[in-house]
Amino acid sequence: MHDYTEALHIAAGIKDLDGPNVNPLCHTRLYSQGHRVERSLVLLHGFTNCPQQMDSLGKLFYQRGWNVFIPRYPRHGYTDRLNTSIAELRAEHLIALANRAADVGQGLGERVTIAGLSLGAILTGYLAQTREGIDRAALIAPMLGLKPIPGPVMNAMSRLATKLPNFYMWWNRQLKDKLGPPYGYPRFSTHAYAALFEVGDLLVRSARTNVPKPRSTVVVTNAAEPRLDNQSTYRLIESWRANGATIETYEFPLPEHLPHDLIDPGNSAQNTALVYPILSRLIEGN
Repeated sequence: MHDYTEALHIAAGIKDLDGPNVNPLCHTRLYSQGHRVERSLVLLHGFTNCPQQMDSLGKLFYQRGWNVFIPRYPRHGYTDRLNTSIAELRAEHLIALANRAADVGQGLGERVTIAGLSLGAILTGYLAQTREGIDRAALIAPMLGLKPIPGPVMNAMSRLATKLPNFYMWWNRQLKDKLGPPYGYPRFSTHAYAALFEVGDLLVRSARTNVPKPRSTVVVTNAAEPRLDNQSTYRLIESWRANGATIETYEFPLPEHLPHDLIDPGNSAQNTALVYPILSRLIEGN
């Protein structure tokens, strides 16, 4: 268990990685009350996005008296949105960052909550499976599978992707580099995508025989998911419950037509007025 001073030291080390090539909007955030408090929150952003995605949500909890930490992932948040550095991302980089972020959170508060979106949800789940001392875990729209590609095929493709030459794919083939928000990457690297699914596979395999360690865990899905396969998330929940875990769930209904990114105000399809009160309640828990 880390104390408050150690937490600040670790957070400073992560912030020091925000070099001149990183967009100022994407720097790691620490919102501290100036001392250890009852509750702290670590927010883990999505793939090819950055801490700005979580900033407004994080400030809500800071204003409630929580300490909040929002780290930037390796190879994310660069000013050059078409950088090739993202191809060097590996699963172990993501896992190491997530563990260091959890160290910070545990030093900032008596009770730490980890919450993440998409890739951040996978990392949240991984921490929930592997770390003691987390009070609550909130997995929001975990990126465990894609609608057009069945899970076993995705796992095979992920393993193959690391052996084949890297290439880039646009998130939106019509908009290409015009896609917003202006601090997220408009394309992704196949090698980086494989790293994401490698962590997801670790989570899914662990959940078959183990339960989450936090006092409480909630999984949030979106019925209107444009590209994610919610079935993969439902199977994760079933695995945990089959092992005796109590898992809270919430699904945003289909008629709301929400985007995959439920959180970033910079997303033009966003509806934070609807989403934030619900997510705030689910992150806070009882």
